[in-house]
Amino acid sequence: MPKTFFIMKDRADSSKGYTEVSEDYFKGYIDGFTDGKPYYINLGYAVMETTEEHYRSYYKDYRRRRYMEAEAIKFGELSYDALDSDEFSGSDIVIDTSEPFEDVVDRKMLVDRIPAILAMLNEKERLLITQLYLKNMSEQSLGSYYGVHQTTISRRKEIILRKMKIFFENNA
Repeated sequence: MPKTFFIMKDRADSSKGYTEVSEDYFKGYIDGFTDGKPYYINLGYAVMETTEEHYRSYYKDYRRRRYMEAEAIKFGELSYDALDSDEFSGSDIVIDTSEPFEDVVDRKMLVDRIPAILAMLNEKERLLITQLYLKNMSEQSLGSYYGVHQTTISRRKEIILRKMKIFFENNA
């Protein structure tokens, strides 16, 4: 299928519109062009003559768009527009996994109270909680370390956690 070409009716005034020409005419037009270089934008379905300023602006935007698309692919980004369908918008199916602000504040307040609650525990209780939650040791490994069964460690942990819960409730 031959391409469609458009040339300006008046190169000095683009508002006068364009004329559709054949491929042969277009090639002859370029060959006979003597007063400066012609600038053409490839529109995919047609080639259009334009001014140097518009030509440079168009291809600057084109290169920028291509660069951004390549970067998005490189980093695995996905556009919400790519998720759009007739039934819903892409942004509707994206799940907000952020923690609610109130929960963040509550957690921060609890974290600030941990030193006080640890000070309330005796040395053995503090050591057990530290090993379980800060050093991420398992109940099984702590049972082996202390020479007791894992269920004993589990019961001690439950007693300490209940004690901590009562402290939090009473000092809210």
